[in-house]
Amino acid sequence: MAGFVLLAVLMRPVGGWVSDRIGPPPVLAASLAVVGVGAVIQSFTPGLAPLGTIAFLAMAAALGAGSGATFALVALLAPPDKVGSVTGVVGAAGGLGGFVPPLVMGFVYGQYGSYAAGLAALAVVAAAALVLAVTAVRRTAGGHGGAAARPA
Repeated sequence: MAGFVLLAVLMRPVGGWVSDRIGPPPVLAASLAVVGVGAVIQSFTPGLAPLGTIAFLAMAAALGAGSGATFALVALLAPPDKVGSVTGVVGAAGGLGGFVPPLVMGFVYGQYGSYAAGLAALAVVAAAALVLAVTAVRRTAGGHGGAAARPA
C-alpha cells in the first residue's frame, strides 16, 4: 500500500510536467486508459507476483499522472481570478476520491468475499471518464491557449 501511494504521489508532478509539454487531455486520457486496463486485469484477481503487482503499480502511476494533468487543466481552463477556488474544489474532490473508494471496496469485499466487482466497477468508471476526456475535455481545452491548443 505504501508503494502504491508513494508512486502515485511521485507521478503527480510528472503528469503535470508532461501536460505542460503535450497538453493535459492526452495525459489524462492515457492515464485513464492505464487505470481501466489495470482495473480489468485486477478484476480477475490474479496473483500478486508478478501480474497483480504490475497492474496495481501501473494504476498508481497513472492515477498520479492523471492528477497532475487534472490540475494542469484547472490552470488552463479556470478564469485567472478563480484558479485558487477551483483548485480548492478539485483538491477537495480528490480527497473524497481517496476516502470513498476504500469504503466501497470494503463493502464489496464484505458482500462478495472478493474485490473483483469493485475493480470491475472501477474499470467501467475509468472507461466512461476516458470517453469524456477524449471528447468534451479535449474539445474544451483545445480552444484555450497553452500546450493543449498547439498543433502537433
